[in-house]
Amino acid sequence: MLAIIVLFIVKAGIQLQYLRISRKKKKGHISDFVQFDYTDAGERALRWEAFLMFPLMYAIVLDEDKEELNHLKRSVKRIHITIYILLILLIIMGVYSEKVFV
Repeated sequence: MLAIIVLFIVKAGIQLQYLRISRKKKKGHISDFVQFDYTDAGERALRWEAFLMFPLMYAIVLDEDKEELNHLKRSVKRIHITIYILLILLIIMGVYSEKVFV
């Protein structure tokens, strides 16, 4: 469970980088998603927009002109696949633990 939460935070950090590059600003770091001034409403809105940018259950199309943006989208796709695999493993472990303890 903790791995899934960490992957969501990393995914949000990558999406924040994508958002900054698409707005022609400095890329920044992945950790910028959690390290900011929490009292600034504009920064909080930017983080929220970045967090909601690429939903987990929708396909991500690699159609950007800049290769750097496509690279960030590929990273988000890989994280989505990893989260899917972890969720499947979590469900399988839950089913097997039910059979063991019954």
